[in-house]
Amino acid sequence: MTATDSLSPRARGSERRFGLASLLRPETTLIAVIVLIGIAATIRNPNFVNPHNLIDIARAAVIYFIMACGASLLMIGGGLDFSVGSVFTLGGLTTAWMLTAGLPWPLAVCAGILAGMVAGYANILVVAKLHVPPIIATLGTFFIISGLCIVATGGQDILPLPPTFQRLGQGSIFGVPFIVLYALVIGLAFWFLLERTPFGVEVRALGGNRKAAIANGLRVGRIETTLYVLASAMAALAGIIYAARVGSGQVAAGGSAVTLSVVTAVLIGGISLLGGLGSITGVAVGALLLSEIDNALIVASVPPQYNSIIVGCILITAVAIDHLRRERLYKTRR
Repeated sequence: MTATDSLSPRARGSERRFGLASLLRPETTLIAVIVLIGIAATIRNPNFVNPHNLIDIARAAVIYFIMACGASLLMIGGGLDFSVGSVFTLGGLTTAWMLTAGLPWPLAVCAGILAGMVAGYANILVVAKLHVPPIIATLGTFFIISGLCIVATGGQDILPLPPTFQRLGQGSIFGVPFIVLYALVIGLAFWFLLERTPFGVEVRALGGNRKAAIANGLRVGRIETTLYVLASAMAALAGIIYAARVGSGQVAAGGSAVTLSVVTAVLIGGISLLGGLGSITGVAVGALLLSEIDNALIVASVPPQYNSIIVGCILITAVAIDHLRRERLYKTRR
């Protein structure tokens, strides 16, 4: 039994119609924005539509999207994680350290992901056992993990990394980078998990109405633990892919800039700040939009400071739209 079972058939039908529209509108709007930005950038510099440049845009969007997959599922379930930027660094450094110690790359990658999962479990322990609000708990772990990474490495990057590992992030097939293929596989997996499994239904129910979810017998603790661990695992995996791409474990990778970019991509992609609403496809388009803005400004020779202005305006608009969607959903249910 889910949180929506308590609604009348008419209300459930209205909710489904609204839910479909609410998922499509952000994506449709973002695609239109992407097209308009692309046209403007091409007029300014025809090299924008060069295949190599378009691949660069996709490659840059991949890192944010992989992290956003886990973060968006967590946010749909009513959680929040601001530690992903430091976990990103942790995953890359852990894998790089294991590689330089002579561990085969598959085991080193598993070690990096496991480090991220431990960080995610620490987050849910602080949230659930100490009753610290998620935003404070994950900000705290962000600073703790960032500090530990600096102390453990002495502030020095870890390199060189084996060529076989670097190929994972630098290789391509038929001109398509491996990391783009990774993002496609991960995106499809998370889409299926959210849209086609009972777990996805439970996540939406938990984020939509926590009290109703508990009353209907959902194992809230288990779901939240899974979401926090999964979000951190994806952040660590993204850090590992980045390390393979640049050929080193970098202490300066990640940080607050990555955290804010991921949260921005999630919100721009239509994930509700209050939980319950959103889609993985919307997040994919949101990550692509952020990457396109970065690239378009560079191609058009626009000063980089305008990037922050544009992204800030888009973010405020996205949150305002989310508020309107929430109000409309509330009126529909009534």
